[in-house]
Amino acid sequence: MKKMLSYILISFIYSTEYYVSSLGDSLNTGTFDSPFLHIQQAADIIEAGDICYIRQGVYAENITIDNKDGSEGAPIIFTSYNDERVVFDGTKLIETEWIPYIDNIWVTEIDFDVWQLFVDYEEMVMARWPNAYFSDGTIWDKENHWAHGMIDDDENAYQNGTMIDKPSGDIALENLNFNIQGATAILNVGSFKTYSREVLTHNGNTFTYEPVDLWKTKHHDYFLEKKLEFLDSESEWFYDPDLSKLYFWAPNNANPNMLDIRGKIQSYAFEINNSDYIEIRNLEFFGTTLKFDNSDNSILDHCNLFYPSCHKRMLGIIGTQPEMTVFNSSSYCTVSNSAFRYTDGSAIEMYSNNNTIENCYFYHIDYTATDLNGLMTTIQMGGSNNTFRKNTLHKMGASATLNPGNAAVIELNDMSDSGHMQSDGALIQCMVGQQPDVQIRYNWLHDTEKFGARFDGEGDGYGGHIHHNVIWNVQGGIMVKGHDHNIYNNTAFDNGDKNDIIIMIEQGGNEGTYTINNIANKIAGHRTGNYDSYPVPGNYENNWNGYETDLNIKNLLVDVENYNFTPIESSELIDNGLIYENLDISYIGDSPDLGAYEYSGEYWVPGITWDLEQEFGENFIYPDNLFESGDINNDSNIDILDVIQLVNIILNDINESFADINNDQNIDILDVIQLVNIILN
Repeated sequence: MKKMLSYILISFIYSTEYYVSSLGDSLNTGTFDSPFLHIQQAADIIEAGDICYIRQGVYAENITIDNKDGSEGAPIIFTSYNDERVVFDGTKLIETEWIPYIDNIWVTEIDFDVWQLFVDYEEMVMARWPNAYFSDGTIWDKENHWAHGMIDDDENAYQNGTMIDKPSGDIALENLNFNIQGATAILNVGSFKTYSREVLTHNGNTFTYEPVDLWKTKHHDYFLEKKLEFLDSESEWFYDPDLSKLYFWAPNNANPNMLDIRGKIQSYAFEINNSDYIEIRNLEFFGTTLKFDNSDNSILDHCNLFYPSCHKRMLGIIGTQPEMTVFNSSSYCTVSNSAFRYTDGSAIEMYSNNNTIENCYFYHIDYTATDLNGLMTTIQMGGSNNTFRKNTLHKMGASATLNPGNAAVIELNDMSDSGHMQSDGALIQCMVGQQPDVQIRYNWLHDTEKFGARFDGEGDGYGGHIHHNVIWNVQGGIMVKGHDHNIYNNTAFDNGDKNDIIIMIEQGGNEGTYTINNIANKIAGHRTGNYDSYPVPGNYENNWNGYETDLNIKNLLVDVENYNFTPIESSELIDNGLIYENLDISYIGDSPDLGAYEYSGEYWVPGITWDLEQEFGENFIYPDNLFESGDINNDSNIDILDVIQLVNIILNDINESFADINNDQNIDILDVIQLVNIILN
């Protein structure tokens, strides 16, 4: 009902409404009764205040919008009509015949390039060594499903550009019975940096590659692609762009001629350039995504993106990041109420100032974490004064989950299960220039092998705020380098071998840093050293520190296993905090409580406010049987039988929404006339 009211209001505000339908015609006028066939037809003539309604269907367009400005109060909107389902598809059905190649591998010849393959709309694995799979989650297991480089006890390795394999169980490069020269190597040889490089030479357990920019003598992990010989297991595929041949070992050894197999052929469904106040709403994207360039005040809202981006390594394109969801040189933009799932590459990048990502869901992001910009992050926000609020994120590969830009607000997010494919990093990573005036508050950061929140760099950062966060089951809760920060009212526990709150004595010394009102089992001035050996530098007051009490803070909280982090009644945490004028500390009673939650105060819950299953579904179900206006008997044909069925519905006074052909909220003779016109045309 709310959605319908919004459409009614829009009809009064906007000057022109355009309609597009998969059942339309390129010669039509774009009205409701005469819809365009292509969205680009509307995009070419749309102006400020206009709205383009897209009728239910699947669209394989690449829509470009150039120099088409809306304005404040009169944006240009592209949206689905009513509650109809609109899907942009960046894939193409493989319809050529598959013939047996060798063993369980089949081959077909196609006349278009593909760089991602799907069976029944689920991703297949690019042929690789060592093997890893989406189906059992081993694609995320770097320890057991990547190969590893040789590093001696002193962490001295060979040299940049050379990989000496260290056998691990059955994974040993020297056991391959073919030369891997020309293959693509995915190389995590820079700690938080991973690169793709061509294998230049290969001899036994050693291969060479073009040196990388950042190389460290630790954590050398790799896997190999781009050789047909790597195709040795079901669900793997290989494409030879020189011969235009596609090779595939289907799941369960099936005959691929009997399967729905699609290849990714498109990066972007929308490319919006030099166009302000553009809004994209209520649309779905499969195997494709959107790009905004120099387009301020743009909005992406209530959109569902499955497999939006993927590297083109199968085409031989290496050393560059995938064409992902991105806002370049675009300020005051908002991404909201949307889901981003299954990427190889970052989920989204936004560059410029005053941008917002709010109430969005991110899952299964970047299972190779290769060739990304900057720190290599799941979400990269450049510029200043950005907001990252009420988002839920889990199952991510890059070392850092969020790099927010300068002076950002990061609040009310639920973040976990990150950094699988790289070492180092944190869920929230702020480098030196990003720390002044940043607000990291009211977040749950948990269940990851990386740090929770981190002020990083060489210790020159200052003026950051981390407060009212709950951090548990991470490898180091809060780590602060620099000086003159404010770290207060956080709750942290069960954070592995590293301390829960680390106020570094080294790298800036944290002179002038305030550490107050926190509760944690381990607070110290060092990553792992205890409080006695490494006391907290700066202003350290009114903290509950397990190092000082020899107790467990969880015993003073209501029910941490069920996410209730409130102090228990009559706890020593209540009313024992300090008040500082310049700090954001609200409280009930005589004084603030210690930790992230006030006893009897508002119990804030981070993360998305909507239900994933209800809004978009847990899994992508491709609408291969989309409703076609006029197919009353649902036999995939529109003919006289549908007219007969419609007449029976009218005569028997049956209320079926699909029978309202002209969408006037009535089922009558006008619908029959409309149906006859559809058949005649």
